[in-house]
Amino acid sequence: MKIGRNQPCPCGSGLKYKKCCLNKTKEENKILNSDDVKYMEKHNFIDPFTYHDNYIHTKKVRATKINKKLLNIYDNKKNLSIKNIIDDYLEIMNYILDYADKNDLHTIEKIDDTNLISDFMINVIGDFEEEILNLKIEDYDLNITNNYLDKLVSILELDDNTYENSLRCKVHSLFKLGNYELGEQIILDWIKENRNSIYAYIELVDDYEMIGNLEKSKYYYDLGMKRTDLEDLDALGERKDYFKK
Repeated sequence: MKIGRNQPCPCGSGLKYKKCCLNKTKEENKILNSDDVKYMEKHNFIDPFTYHDNYIHTKKVRATKINKKLLNIYDNKKNLSIKNIIDDYLEIMNYILDYADKNDLHTIEKIDDTNLISDFMINVIGDFEEEILNLKIEDYDLNITNNYLDKLVSILELDDNTYENSLRCKVHSLFKLGNYELGEQIILDWIKENRNSIYAYIELVDDYEMIGNLEKSKYYYDLGMKRTDLEDLDALGERKDYFKK
């Protein structure tokens, strides 16, 4: 079982894996089963517990130049400008996506099997999206990062959670760009297509609050709170403080 840093922790805490069991000691963090060990052996991992800043090194990395850029982000992030980080992530991901498209590799698992880089793709995707989410309009051209997100979902067959995270990342950027109607419509289309996540409502609540439209934010808050059939409703309920301003 491969667990990305940005996926829900398998212990059931509700936290992301990187915020929970990933940081426990080897003795405490016994999450690997026989299938996990077989996966590690198949892909030539040095051993299941050889971590470097929360990613696993492999013995053989095929895209050495691209991987060097990735490791430089991990190791020297605090010394890099935000533009350098985004530029390098774009180069890394565009290389991988172009390779995947050319070689008919349309799942994260198939890309991992190539050992192009020394981290799981799910980790790189999630970490890059966190960088995009934190961008300010003056930091970078958000149209470029949105084009990347479109490319990602067009080439890879993502699971619902990863796909939704990419959509939400794009919508957040659209709101920063002032394209509220398109961002809202993307989320509403997703809710219509996949009604199993409270986080689509959270996205609209947060984004409308971000631009100061508390009326719209409250509308989607109320709409989401009616969805008592969905998990993590408390995550939306925490937003009630928005409307005490």
